[in-house]
Amino acid sequence: MKAIMKTAPESGIEVLDIPVPEVGADEVLIKVKASSICGSDLGIYKYTSAYSKMTLPVVMGHEFSGEIVEAGKEVTGFHVGDRVLSESVKACGVCRFCKEGRSNLCEESTLFGIHTAGGFAEYVAVPYKLLHRVPENMSYEDAALVEPLSNAFHFVRDITPFRINDFVVVQGCGPIGLYSAQLFKLGGAEVIMTGLSADKTRFEIAKKLGIETVNIQEQNLEEIVIERTNGSGADIAFVAVGALPAMRQATQIVRKRGRVTVVGIFGQEVPLDMTWLVRRELEIKGAYDAKPVNFPQSIDLISRGLVDVNSVLTHRFKLDEAKEAFKVALNMTGGKIQFHPR
Repeated sequence: MKAIMKTAPESGIEVLDIPVPEVGADEVLIKVKASSICGSDLGIYKYTSAYSKMTLPVVMGHEFSGEIVEAGKEVTGFHVGDRVLSESVKACGVCRFCKEGRSNLCEESTLFGIHTAGGFAEYVAVPYKLLHRVPENMSYEDAALVEPLSNAFHFVRDITPFRINDFVVVQGCGPIGLYSAQLFKLGGAEVIMTGLSADKTRFEIAKKLGIETVNIQEQNLEEIVIERTNGSGADIAFVAVGALPAMRQATQIVRKRGRVTVVGIFGQEVPLDMTWLVRRELEIKGAYDAKPVNFPQSIDLISRGLVDVNSVLTHRFKLDEAKEAFKVALNMTGGKIQFHPR
């Protein structure tokens, strides 16, 4: 089968022909129908320090959906022919976080596409306990976008509680920012999303989704926030980009006792004015990955048409077009990118 692989501790990827994986007793073999590039895949491509301990070589990809074509003897509840998607984390199940239902923070986790073979291939083997059924009214494309929406669901609903009419600034208009902005709007918040002049395509997507945008290279975000909130500041700043200026600005635009949620991954330390934080009683939280419960919650939102994940999908490639696909992805100005093996 064809597979997109990370084979060496350096920038780049390879498309190789490798054997179809064998399934264990508790695994199913999935014929992949769609798989999506995530921001972390770009870090893997560039082999940044955050991924220096990943397994090599490895098949990349952790956002995927497909059809079960083989099932191990211990698999229950799933059968050949079922349409499924998978969680991205194989958790240990016994650490304190797993026992609390927070396997996204598992101390012994392995991740598809980083530690074990992922979904950028024609086939992938997955433990059946990580599977979720794809509803008949949901396409494989949309199913392969459940994983990032589940992340956004956790970031917004679990980590960033908000009230109707709260003023929220989503900083960064990439896929996670676009999904998170939809979730804030769905809950009744007033939302604006920031981006740069290069984010024209993403701004167009946001407009179609009814999300107001601010080009921070042409407009003064702090003045806009002050005007829109009668001088008090935003209730929430949601940092969906790993950029130092965004983090600094987040602490400046929120009101006293305002909240900052950080989901972007930063490649450097971020110095902050701690006296400013103390005197304004600001709250800063990090948010990472998704909990298992967020997957059925996200599937429900998509299947009921409450969140539009497909509008964020802008490019589709075959597996052997991987280098071109990553060239587009690394430009970081478009939307979501998918591979369709067949």
